[in-house]
Amino acid sequence: MPRTDCPRCAYPQQSCVCSAINETSYQTQIVILQHPSEVKHAKNTARLISLVAPKTETIVGETPKDFGAVRGRLISNPNAVILFPTATSLALDESMDTMPIDTLIIIDGTWRKAKKIWLSNPWLHGMRVCHLKSPISSRYHIRSSRQPDGLASIEAAASALSQLGERNTGALVDALMAMQKCWPSRY
Repeated sequence: MPRTDCPRCAYPQQSCVCSAINETSYQTQIVILQHPSEVKHAKNTARLISLVAPKTETIVGETPKDFGAVRGRLISNPNAVILFPTATSLALDESMDTMPIDTLIIIDGTWRKAKKIWLSNPWLHGMRVCHLKSPISSRYHIRSSRQPDGLASIEAAASALSQLGERNTGALVDALMAMQKCWPSRY
């Protein structure tokens, strides 16, 4: 029997988070490049970002062709940054000092799938690439990560937006915590 999803939040009915969502507007545009396997995943945190920040733009794909509709706009925006730790990425707070940031791009997927999107899309490598200087400890306990300092997309978004001076980033963390209450912990 297929699971029944909430028509508003699209999570399984038994883990509906609608009552915990505090819609918030951020000055920073959030763009999520989401791996296709995450779209229907019941523990998907990118969906939570979109519920809290309805102006979030989510593009599902893996290859340059999949992201063709937004690629030109993102590349031509000098104030856009991609949040992805690489050997040459700058700390987000240092990058803010050199040029303002108005668009935050997050790759959503398991670490392996996010890395695949990164490697498959060389157009991303020419953009300003940033990492969180002092990442928070993950509070996402219902799905495991092989990265010791890995964060769920929603945690990375909340931390980055906070560093960018946005208010009410706690609404993102609150939504994550509400979702986790519906699932047994993996720890």
